[in-house]
Amino acid sequence: MIERRKSKRMDISVSIKLKTIQEKAVSTDISDKEFVVHVINISKDGIAFKSTEKMELNTFYDTTIELWNKETFDAVIEIIRMENLGVPETTYGCRFIGINAIKQYLIDVHQIIEENSDSDK
Repeated sequence: MIERRKSKRMDISVSIKLKTIQEKAVSTDISDKEFVVHVINISKDGIAFKSTEKMELNTFYDTTIELWNKETFDAVIEIIRMENLGVPETTYGCRFIGINAIKQYLIDVHQIIEENSDSDK
């Protein structure tokens, strides 16, 4: 299989809350929906998570990401990929929208630390 990702992903196991971003053209009768998903990996460009919630491609969500050192940052994510292998949870691939370079750098630093600690074992 050919790797198409721009950045290497690291395994992570955290839960985050997603909040639906509504477009202005959408009726105001629709309330903002919040739900929790389980993040399975992260890179400086995006995350992957599993959820039983049904989401559409090219939809956007507000979230707060918590890194290993408990540092957090706010991000907007866009659903760009989904896969379901006949189980209740779907795996979603997302890219960060507008994440700043400092937060991308922090993710890279964590990746380097993880790789070095794995090689020491």
